[in-house]
Amino acid sequence: MKFIGKLLLGIFASVGFFVVLSMGLGVYFVLSQDNGAGPTPSAPEKMVLSIDLDDGFVEGATGRRFEGFSFRSETTLQDALIAIRRAKDDPRVLGIVANLSGQALGLAQTQDVRDVIADFRASGKPALLYSETIGEGTPATGAYYLAAAFGEIWVQPSGNVGLAGIGIEQPFLKGLLDRLGVKAEVIQRKEYKSAMENLTNDKISPANREALEALLGSFFDQFVSGISKDRNIDAAQVRRMIDKGPLLAQEALDAKLIDKIGYRDQFDAAVDEKLADAASVSINKYLSYAPPAGRPEPKKRVAVIHAIGEIARGRDDSPFGTGEGILSDNLAEAVSDAAQDSSVDAILLRIDSPGGSYVASDTIWREIVLAKEKKPIIVSMGNTAASGGYFLAMPADRIFAQPATITGSIGVIFGKLVFAGALDKLDVNWERISFGESAGMFSPATEFSPKELVRLNELIDAAYTDFTTKAAQGRNKPVAELERNARGRVWTGTDALKAGLVDELGGFSRAIDYTKEKLGLQPTDSVWLQPFPAPEDPWKALLKAIEDGNLPFGIMSGIHALSTMAERLAPLDAANRTLNRKGVQTYAEPVAVN
Repeated sequence: MKFIGKLLLGIFASVGFFVVLSMGLGVYFVLSQDNGAGPTPSAPEKMVLSIDLDDGFVEGATGRRFEGFSFRSETTLQDALIAIRRAKDDPRVLGIVANLSGQALGLAQTQDVRDVIADFRASGKPALLYSETIGEGTPATGAYYLAAAFGEIWVQPSGNVGLAGIGIEQPFLKGLLDRLGVKAEVIQRKEYKSAMENLTNDKISPANREALEALLGSFFDQFVSGISKDRNIDAAQVRRMIDKGPLLAQEALDAKLIDKIGYRDQFDAAVDEKLADAASVSINKYLSYAPPAGRPEPKKRVAVIHAIGEIARGRDDSPFGTGEGILSDNLAEAVSDAAQDSSVDAILLRIDSPGGSYVASDTIWREIVLAKEKKPIIVSMGNTAASGGYFLAMPADRIFAQPATITGSIGVIFGKLVFAGALDKLDVNWERISFGESAGMFSPATEFSPKELVRLNELIDAAYTDFTTKAAQGRNKPVAELERNARGRVWTGTDALKAGLVDELGGFSRAIDYTKEKLGLQPTDSVWLQPFPAPEDPWKALLKAIEDGNLPFGIMSGIHALSTMAERLAPLDAANRTLNRKGVQTYAEPVAVN
C-alpha cells in the first residue's frame, strides 16, 4: 500500500508539474517579449521614463535558480540606477515620471535613487512625481524624503503628506519568559551587541539606547537637511512641519512641500502638455533598447557581485533552492571566479546583509583578501552591512556607504533559550544520556554550567579578537583605535565615516564612478558591468536538473516514466536562446554604463 501511495503521489505531482510547466511556457515567452527578450526593439524618438516607486526594487539578482520563470517582472535597484544614469545623457528621453504612495525602499536604497534623480535633474530634464497620498494612516517620512528629490510633486486632493518623524519600538519579553519558565542565556562582545537583549532584559540597556538614539538622530537630521535642500525651505520650518504632520494636501502645498494638488488625469494632462508626443516606457523596456548612437565603446570590465541576506555556511546549486541569503561556498566561488577571470579589471561587491555565521563570513573574507591581490575590490553598502556584512567589506580597497546605511556592529554574540523551568511547570521529565562533560552544553533543557561559561567566553573572546584584528588590518588602523569604534555598536554611514569604518559617502552609482577612476578612465568613459556568478538560463537549468535527477520525488518519478521528455524540451531550449535578452534586468549579458 505504501508503494501504491507513493506511485499515485508521484503521478499526481508529475501531472501537476507538467500542467504548471505548460502554462508557464506561454506566460514566460509572453513576458520575455514584453521585457525585451527578443531582438533589440526600436526605441521611440521621444520617451518619458516611467518609474513605479510603490513597486520597489529588489536589491539584486542572485544569478541562480529559476529567476527567469518569475511571472512578475521584478526590477533590480541596479537596473533602476543604471536606467536613470543612461536616460540623463540620452537625447531621446525627455523626462522622468514616477508614482509613489508608500515606503517600498530602505533608507539607503532611497538615497541611491535620490542621488541619480538629482543628477538627472541637473542635466536640465524634468522629473515629476504623482501620489494619491504619501502615506495613509502610517508614518511616511521616508517616502516623502524620496518624493522630495523630484522637481514637481502632485498629491490627490484627498491625500496626505505623512511627515510624522521616525521611531523604533521593541517589546521586551523577559517578564513573559519568566512566567513561562524560559530563560535566555546570552554571551556578547561587547556592550553594544544587543541583538538578543529583548529576551534577557525587561527594558532597553543604556548602551543600546545610546546607539539607537544616535542612529535615529542621524536619520532624522538626514531627512531634515535633504528635504530642506530639495524644497528650498528652512530646516527649522521642515522640523515644524514634521512635528505637525501628517499634513493635509493643502497644508503641504501651503508649506511648499508639494507643488500641485490634482487627480491623476489632471497630472497626466500636464505631463502630456509638458512632454508632448513622448512615449511612456518602463525601466525594463527602456533597458531593452539599444543605447543612443555615438555612445563610447566600453574600455574595461567590472565584475558585479551581490551579497544579499543572512550569511550561512555551505552551498546550494539546485535550481529549486530558495535563493535567499548568502551561502559561503557560493559567494566565495563567485569572488574567486571573478578574480581569476582575465577579462575582469575590478570587482564591485554590493553588500546588503545583517551578518550571520562567523565562520561563513570568514570563509568569504579569505577569498576577498586573495582576490584583492589580483584586482581592485570596491564595496558598495546597501541598507545594511553590519556584523558579518561588515566583515565582508573590511578588506576592500574602498568602502562606500550611504548616509543612512546601517553598518559596523563589530562584535560577537551567542546564546540559547533554556526551557528547564517550563518543563518543570508542564511536568515534563527530560532525561539525557551522554559521554563527555560538555555533551549537554547546547541543550535547551539545562543552563550553562560555570565550566561551560568559562569555555564559551574563551571562544567568544577569540572570535572578537579575530574580528577586530582583521578589521584593523583592513582599515589600516591600530587595533586599539579600531576597537574603540567596534564593541558591537552599529553606526549610520555618516557616523561610520567619522569613525573611519568606511571611506566615502555614496551609493552604487558613485561606486561605479570611483571604479572607473581607479581603472584610469574618464567620467565620460563606459565600462562593462559583468555579473558574477553569471545567471543560468532557466530552461538550461531545468534540463540539467532533469539530467542529474535533481528534482523532488514525485516530479522525478513522473519524468522517468516519460522517456521522451528531454527530446521535447530541447527545442524549447533552442527557441529560448533565440529570445535571450541582451539587457540588464536579468544580467544575462554584461551591460555598458557611462
